[in-house]
This record gives sequence, structure tokens and C-alpha cells, in this order.
Amino acid sequence: MCQFSDKFYTAVSTLSGAGPIKERLVAAYGDNLDLIAEEDVPDIIQPRFDLLHTKMHATKPSGNENPVLAAVRKMSAPEAAACASHIVAMFSELVRVKTTGERLRPLRQKPAQSEIDAGRDRASLN
Repeated sequence: MCQFSDKFYTAVSTLSGAGPIKERLVAAYGDNLDLIAEEDVPDIIQPRFDLLHTKMHATKPSGNENPVLAAVRKMSAPEAAACASHIVAMFSELVRVKTTGERLRPLRQKPAQSEIDAGRDRASLN
């Protein structure tokens, strides 16, 4: 999970840098978030991450460009800024969850037997 957090942190750092928003978005998403495997995305941000991934792969690339560059090229500056805001919001949610101690376990990962047993123990107390 640390590698996941590092990629998000680097993406947000890239977005906060200098230069046109479209260039920063291509670098932030393409160099960091596009490399994240779907099964590594925590369930707390999974739906928003999936929507962003879909938007960032919505345009068929031409020539030697990649899908992210093609998608961002077709966006207006306000659309690119909205995508950047979504990345920052997801990172903020990850930080909030980490601070509160909530679980970041990916949705598709099966719970460990100890988690199942602990759930049964809590249920039997009620």
C-alpha cells in the first residue's frame, strides 16, 4: 500500500508544480496513477478512481501518443483542472482515512481469517 500512497503523493506534487494544467495532468496521471493496478486501489476511492481512469482513456490515441496524452489533449483547460481536483480529493480522502485509522484494504481482497473471527466475536457481544 505504501507504493500506492507514494504514487498518489507524487501525482499531487506534480499537479501543484508549474506549467500548464494539461501538461501537469498528463505527467501526474500518466507517470504515476496510470501505473496502479486495479486490485491495489483501496475501496474508499475505487469508484472515483475508476471514473478518472475511464476519462483518462476515453480518446483513441493517434500516431505515437499514449491514451492519457490523447484524452488530455481533447480536454478543455477546465476539464483538465476538474480531473486534477479529483486526484487531489482522492489523495485527501486517503490521508483522512489513514489519520483516522480506517482500513484501506482493497475491495477485491478477501479479509484475513482473523478479521472474520473478530467480526463474529463483535456480533456475538451484541
